[in-house]
Amino acid sequence: MSQSRPTDARIKELAEKKAQLDAQIAALDARRRLSQKKDEDRIKWLLGTLVFDRLSAEPALQSPELLELVRRDLPERLTQRDRDRGLWQILFPDVQEDRS
Repeated sequence: MSQSRPTDARIKELAEKKAQLDAQIAALDARRRLSQKKDEDRIKWLLGTLVFDRLSAEPALQSPELLELVRRDLPERLTQRDRDRGLWQILFPDVQEDRS
C-alpha cells in the first residue's frame, strides 16, 4: 500500500494541471471567438455602409442590380416595428411599401 499514496498524489497533481490547461484552452477559445465576432461585425458594418452609400448616391451612380437586390430581399429582414418601416422609407422615399 505504500505505492498507493505517491500514485494518488501524482494523479491529483496531474488532474490539477489538466484543469489549469482546460481553463487556459477555454480562455483562448473565448478570445478567438470574440475576435472572430468583432471581425464579422466590422465586415457587416463596412458592407452595410457601402450599400447604403450606393443607394444614397445620385441616380446615375446607383447600380440597378444592387437597388433591385435590396428592394427584393431587405423587406424579409425587417421586423414589424415602426422603426423598421421608417428605415425602409429612408432608403426608398418614393416607394409605398406593401407589407400586408
